[in-house]
Amino acid sequence: MAKTAGSRLSWLALGGLATVVVGVKAGCAPIPQDEGKGWIESVVVGDVLAAVGPEVVEPTLARFSTELAALDGALDDWDAAAGGDTTAARTAVQDRWYAAMMVWQELELMQVGPAGSSLTAIAGEDLRDEVYSWPTVNPCRVDQEVVGGGWTDSGWFSANLVNSYGLDALEHLVYAGVDNVCPSQVDINADGTWNALGQDGVETQRIAFARVLTTHLAEQAADLAFIWSPNGENFSGALALSTGDTPYTDEQEALNAVFHAMFYLEKTTKDRKLGQPLGEINCSTGTCPDDAEHLVSGASMDAVAANLRGFRTLFTGGSGAGVDDLLADLGHSDLAASILADTDNAIAIADATAVSIDAGVESDPAAIDAVFVAVKAVTDQLKGDLVTVLALEIPDEAAGDND
Repeated sequence: MAKTAGSRLSWLALGGLATVVVGVKAGCAPIPQDEGKGWIESVVVGDVLAAVGPEVVEPTLARFSTELAALDGALDDWDAAAGGDTTAARTAVQDRWYAAMMVWQELELMQVGPAGSSLTAIAGEDLRDEVYSWPTVNPCRVDQEVVGGGWTDSGWFSANLVNSYGLDALEHLVYAGVDNVCPSQVDINADGTWNALGQDGVETQRIAFARVLTTHLAEQAADLAFIWSPNGENFSGALALSTGDTPYTDEQEALNAVFHAMFYLEKTTKDRKLGQPLGEINCSTGTCPDDAEHLVSGASMDAVAANLRGFRTLFTGGSGAGVDDLLADLGHSDLAASILADTDNAIAIADATAVSIDAGVESDPAAIDAVFVAVKAVTDQLKGDLVTVLALEIPDEAAGDND
């Protein structure tokens, strides 16, 4: 089960304090701009906040749960084939992992509230890291656990770091070759326990570990769905300021929380996933292909496209009201259209780029740079015109970033 079951009381407790401040502000009150720049009045703000849960996050979480169930079924088939030719069964598991991973890549853009970081997000509980901790990964540790088998213990998840499990660990388990990735001096190599398992034993252990991790992921997905659901903890209502329990003092703060989730496209998709491997930032060797995402599966460019799709869903509010509708209500439909056009263009370019980011940085850097430039066209508007028009706050961790 999730490590954070007790910590969730934090935002509910904060909600009781915020209720006094919110009062009648929820729904259609004016949004104060920063530093005395004036007021933005629009009833659409409440509609935007009300749509995030039921029209954006909850349906995407439901899709993720469906894909995890399919992955679990494929693992059954892989397990049944163990001891014989497992090539087809393992490929099917890889396909199901990929499908689940791409839905989660959309959810990466929806880290509002409990899924967000406890250090930076209001009501953040780090639940995202329970599902997918990249770039904090440790495939050698995963290989050590394949040998150790400690994941059979009920307290294993609470006793281990997030880089030992999650979708990133699953990626290694279902794509890795027969050898482990640990240095020779690490115990499983130094004491011969990896070799003692043999190829069939390694595969059997990987399947068993993968099944435990998939079950844990399903529990995390159900936990998040319960948090957001009106029939559960109703974070959807808390974000919309329509309940008595909300961690947000007003609509401005709640709208900023949604914007901060969108800002993943700037700091993680553009900078970390594309810019760092390209050598644009935080790279001292010209290029840094090994810093790319999904090195073993080759799904890094597809992940960028999925991030863009997740951003688009959050920006448009799914089938509900979105930031694009708010901009139109304020007389800035041209800005909404420009952001959406640039987003669709970036998706098209990423979809058409057949090479992974790590491979492309070495073989076709111009292709990877074209995606970087296309994503930057979107994020430049986010931290420029959108911030100005809607009086939004750039996240603290991105303050001073002018690239």
